[in-house]
Amino acid sequence: MTGKTLRITLETVTPLLLYGADVKTPELRPPAFRGAMRYWWRAALGGIIGDKNLEGLHKLERAVFGDTEHGSPISLRIGASDLGKTEVYLLPHKNKVKREGLEGTFELVLSQPRHDDVLIWDAACASLELALTFGGVGQRSRRGYGTLRIVEASNGKVKAFPTTRHGWVAHVKRTGARAVDTAARFVIAYKVLPNRVENLANYPCATNAGLIRLCDLKAYSAMDAVRQFMHRVPKNDALGRIGSKERQKKRQASSLWARPIQTGSSYGLLCTVLTSDFRGADYECVRDFLDRFSGEYLKVKGWNRWPKQS
Repeated sequence: MTGKTLRITLETVTPLLLYGADVKTPELRPPAFRGAMRYWWRAALGGIIGDKNLEGLHKLERAVFGDTEHGSPISLRIGASDLGKTEVYLLPHKNKVKREGLEGTFELVLSQPRHDDVLIWDAACASLELALTFGGVGQRSRRGYGTLRIVEASNGKVKAFPTTRHGWVAHVKRTGARAVDTAARFVIAYKVLPNRVENLANYPCATNAGLIRLCDLKAYSAMDAVRQFMHRVPKNDALGRIGSKERQKKRQASSLWARPIQTGSSYGLLCTVLTSDFRGADYECVRDFLDRFSGEYLKVKGWNRWPKQS
C-alpha cells in the first residue's frame, strides 16, 4: 500500500488572519485547514442524511477526520512557503481595528499514508476543494478574509481556480455536485440512512433552502470587493452578530459566506448561504440583501434548488 498524496500551491487572494498561542502573531497552521474541511464535509453530508441522525453524522465525519479515540487516516502539512506579513483593517470599510496577517504563496500537502481507501481519499479531496472554493480560513473568513486561490495541483482530483466569470460558474457547479456525489456514496458505503432536509436543519448544511449567488461588483481588487461587501451588510442576526453588552445576546455566526473571485479584469463575490434553524434566522433578509447585487443565482445538482423568483 503506497498511500496517496496531493500537493497544491495556494496563493492568498486576501490576507490570512491565522494565529497560534500568541493571538497577535500570524502563524500558518494545518489545524485551521482541517477545521475548514470538517465544516464543509459536514455541510455536504447534512444535506443528504438530515439533522436527526447525529450518530450517523459523527460516524461519517470520524471516518475521514478521526476523533479523540480514532486517528484520522488523512494527514495535512504545510510545505514550502513564501509568505510575508501585512497589516489590514478588520473593518476595511471603516478603517478600524488593525491586525497583522499573512500574504503570498505556500504549498499545502494532503496525504493518506496508511491505506488506500479510495472513498476516504475522495471525501478528503472534495472537502478541501469545497472549503477553498466557497469559504476561507482564519478570522473573518465569512467576510472575505483568508480567501485562497489554487494555482496548481499535483493531480486531477483538485483543479486550479478559474479567473473568469464563466469559469467560476462552471467551477462552482462541478465542485458542489462532486462533493454531494461523494457524500452520497459515502452514506451508502457506511450504511447510514439518508433523510434529506427540505428547509432548515439544526446546523448549517446544504439543504434546498440554501443559496449560491455570483455577484458582479466590478471591484478593482479582492480587498475592494471585501470593502464594498462589508459596507453594504445590514445589521441583522441572520447575517451574524458579534455580541453586545447584554449577556443574553450570544455571538452568532453569519449564515452567509462571501469570498472575492477574479472575473476577468475585475473582482466579484461568490456568496454561499448555508441555512440552519437558529433564533433570529431571517432568510428573507439574506435573500433581499443578495438581490441588491447584480449577478445570478447558481443551481448545483443535489445542493440547492433554484430560488423562487419574486
